[in-house]
Amino acid sequence: MIEAIKKRRSIRSYQNKPVEPEKINELLQAAMLAPSAMNLMPWHFTVVTNREKLTQIPTYHPYTNMMKTAPCAIIVSGDRAITKKDAFIYCDCSAAIMNILLSAVDLDLGTCWCAIAPDESRMSAFRSAFDLPEAWLPVAVVAVGYAAEQKGMKDTFKPERITYCE
Repeated sequence: MIEAIKKRRSIRSYQNKPVEPEKINELLQAAMLAPSAMNLMPWHFTVVTNREKLTQIPTYHPYTNMMKTAPCAIIVSGDRAITKKDAFIYCDCSAAIMNILLSAVDLDLGTCWCAIAPDESRMSAFRSAFDLPEAWLPVAVVAVGYAAEQKGMKDTFKPERITYCE
């Protein structure tokens, strides 16, 4: 798994090749294996493969131009009917997203995570475009596909950001 962590990069250009349903299912299984506050697992996953809907996402989210070439997106939402604490939803959904991102590396897929929340206009746009229930807090959208770009590993280790209490 440490290799997947080292190889994971944000991919913003994708091949014109669909992602196999089995691979999408594996990503979703990995997402649902994430830890969750009080084990409530409030997440919901909306899988988008409709080309028209994918192409429209950048019209209401300015940092998602990669959706124009991505063959798939996964919207990760948290259900406020399951937990009333948005902080837990953010944590739970982020853990699920990280599992998606790391599992994608092992499946030879590229991904890019784009936050939706807490921007109210983006949250509203995603609810409307994808008919998400009002109780769902759309946390992020993840582009998924076969990378059309190659990125090497990046050293982001910063020892100056570590404090040891002994």
